[in-house]
Amino acid sequence: MAFLAGVDEAGYGPFVGPFVVGYSLFRVPSHETNLWDCLETVAAKKPGRGNTRLWVNDSKKVHSGPRGRERLERTVAAFREILEPQIKDTHSWITATPSGDPRWFQKTPWLQSLPTTFCPQADAGRGRLDASAVRRHLLEAGCTLDGFGARAVSAGEWNQLLEETRNKSDALFSVTMECVRVILDRTADAPLRIELDRHGARSRYAKKLQAALNPQSIETHGETSGGSTYTLNFGTRKVQLRFSEKADLSFFPVALASLAAKQTRERLMDAFNTWWEEVIPELKPTKGYGVDGKRWLAEVLSQLDSVNVDKSVLRRNR
Repeated sequence: MAFLAGVDEAGYGPFVGPFVVGYSLFRVPSHETNLWDCLETVAAKKPGRGNTRLWVNDSKKVHSGPRGRERLERTVAAFREILEPQIKDTHSWITATPSGDPRWFQKTPWLQSLPTTFCPQADAGRGRLDASAVRRHLLEAGCTLDGFGARAVSAGEWNQLLEETRNKSDALFSVTMECVRVILDRTADAPLRIELDRHGARSRYAKKLQAALNPQSIETHGETSGGSTYTLNFGTRKVQLRFSEKADLSFFPVALASLAAKQTRERLMDAFNTWWEEVIPELKPTKGYGVDGKRWLAEVLSQLDSVNVDKSVLRRNR
């Protein structure tokens, strides 16, 4: 018996809104278990037209097109149903371990009244059927889902992290390690491999892993532009971490983590846009990226004093 986990982020680039890191954790026969193969009858990277399987892929691919949000929510709802069938609200998801200092949410007005349902476009009955099918096929392959969640970082907390780390990439790494520590805690002394998406152009992680996780020693197996692999030794326990380019396209747990992160950000942006539309009715909603993010900020910053919102909890510094 071994564990296989994936970690991925969403919302690294926008000007407003939260940054989120998602994770998933599976108990598997071996680290080489291909979960797409185990679940091929119920999940696929891109089911064909008319195919009813769940989409598990890079969240950008799943979320694209007019039915993207529906596909995203259906998959996330199904896997959450496996672990927490009685808990489907946004607050419970956001405050589950790992979660940050709640004071950041209290300082952010649009995060004080979170949307009730986490996956509103997912049909509850279908979700139970999807979860049952996934659970059954996992068990047939000798696997179980043992962890699924996300760590949301508000803009205000993100800005503080930037001050502490002085580097956007280091802020990303810091939040990622919060999820990694949860995975380590939940897997006790069992063999574990964690797959992660490569962090930008970074190829060397050993010193940062040592500082963040404090293993007795680290073996470096390779550090290249395509990926970096390490074995962390904790006494008799060995934990492998692999940072790979486009890991969400290659590893099922990373793809699922990507979906968890994306749905978390989408739901929190729903709360963000709803709050601002009530305060400034003529304001059009935004996802916070690129030209539209700049458009939105330009419209809001000119009226910020009148709505009594601190810019430090609104706009990301980087």
